[in-house]
Amino acid sequence: MSNPLSAFPSTSHQQTDRRALARPLLAVVIALLCAPLPAVGIDENAKANVISDPQAGVPWMSGGIGDEARDEMRKAATAYNVQIIFSNRQGSYLADIPFTVSGRNGKEILAGVSEGPLLYIKLPPAAYRISAQIDGAWQHRQIQAGATGRPVKTMFVSRGE
Repeated sequence: MSNPLSAFPSTSHQQTDRRALARPLLAVVIALLCAPLPAVGIDENAKANVISDPQAGVPWMSGGIGDEARDEMRKAATAYNVQIIFSNRQGSYLADIPFTVSGRNGKEILAGVSEGPLLYIKLPPAAYRISAQIDGAWQHRQIQAGATGRPVKTMFVSRGE
């Protein structure tokens, strides 16, 4: 069987032309690879609020790192009947806090990690136990979520320094 490329004989002139075309292309590739990328700080990623999956049985939202994210959380606050803040004793906000919500029967109905100091949850009216792990120790709060009116607001404060 013959080589289909043999119909196009290669000459040294064509190889020189290919090399001449390849050099600028190679220069562009090298320039792109060596060019500094725009910096995306960890702060920018951390400022995004997290909203539970729309299919979730219990809607929740966490975040509030930075002014814009905190403003976004406050605008959405009316949709949630439980509002939680995580901080240390000095009042500085805490983030990446594991939390759980259990019903009166002790059955866990929600578990997650609050990405920022604000955690908003929309719970059906009932009594709940909310737990948060701060400094390696679990803290607990008993709350009564209502249907309308003012949301239940609670804080979890670090016991450490």
